[in-house]
Amino acid sequence: METVYGGTAEVGTPAVLAPPSTTNPAGDIIVRVAGSVTSFYEVGMVSAAVNAQYGPLDAVQLEYAPNGVRTGLCSGLPGTPYQNAGLTLQPCDTPGSTVFILDTTDSPSTGPLYFPIIMGNTTDFEHPFAMTLVGNPAHKKVPQIKIQRLPGNPDHVRRNQLWSANVLN
Repeated sequence: METVYGGTAEVGTPAVLAPPSTTNPAGDIIVRVAGSVTSFYEVGMVSAAVNAQYGPLDAVQLEYAPNGVRTGLCSGLPGTPYQNAGLTLQPCDTPGSTVFILDTTDSPSTGPLYFPIIMGNTTDFEHPFAMTLVGNPAHKKVPQIKIQRLPGNPDHVRRNQLWSANVLN
């Protein structure tokens, strides 16, 4: 599951993959805002082009809240997306780069359980930037979550670009 490296609540701290834990607050990532892409467009968090492409799909912002204390820092990018950019903590009010689109339409054979997660500030809709786990996580202690272009959709989403939502109680 997505976790904040070292539990450090600072801009630029990497978002990494770690086993689920009910005791490590580094994994306390909550949904800050959820709604349709259109609802994010209406408050200026995604562009008109993103809204035109993904408007009815669900989107979220993921805020780091260790032990339930909100930090105002969300998983995202510090600017324009690029191939292999690593996700880090960013101010939640950063338009586009802290919004994630649950793109259930681009992997119909795996949805709705598994789906690509598109960056809210992507500009290429044929090969949008999506959350990606690069390499074998078994060979890395704390693999950073990166973004890469979807190679083709809706029929060619790679396994390392398919995600699901899970909530620990």
